[in-house]
Amino acid sequence: MYAHQQRLNAWQNGYNWKNGYGRNSEGVDRMVSAERKTDLTTARNRRVHTSRNFWAGLLFGAGMFSVLEQSIFHFFLQWHHFYEGNGPQAILTGEGIYQVIGWALTVLSLWIAADLARRKAFWPARFSGSALIGGGVLLIFDSLVFRLLLNLHTVRDIGDPVFYESLWLGTAAFLFLLGWSVLRNASKDGD
Repeated sequence: MYAHQQRLNAWQNGYNWKNGYGRNSEGVDRMVSAERKTDLTTARNRRVHTSRNFWAGLLFGAGMFSVLEQSIFHFFLQWHHFYEGNGPQAILTGEGIYQVIGWALTVLSLWIAADLARRKAFWPARFSGSALIGGGVLLIFDSLVFRLLLNLHTVRDIGDPVFYESLWLGTAAFLFLLGWSVLRNASKDGD
């Protein structure tokens, strides 16, 4: 694009190319900065891609919390396994499937986040809030479906696991509510 075409486009958009002055909606000259235009573009892109920011964070939270939960409770502390039954081969297969799903969710979420960043639509506060919600949802799902409904495993294999199960659900609820709070504040602030 030639320089005179750039000036013409800038003039048509209400921006004076040489000295940085522009016109507001009433036609009055005012200072305009290139950063402000970029910020407006980012804000518009964030509004357009709000749900993608939410889903990227939700998938990231679910993926990373599954990887962290497996690393800490399954491998390091060895309190439980994803599927406790039918010998070590079944345990290893269950752990492998759980690990692959966790990493797949994490990589998918990072791919979506990178695409959002490329479009200048990445919303860190919304991503963080929904990541906490994703971690909470994963832990709640793990407690309700895998532990209570299917009875695949407990948090800790001891005589009365009620304390650990309650602590697990309490942590999940805390993560969910903290994420919800961050998400609400992100929507209000627009940041």
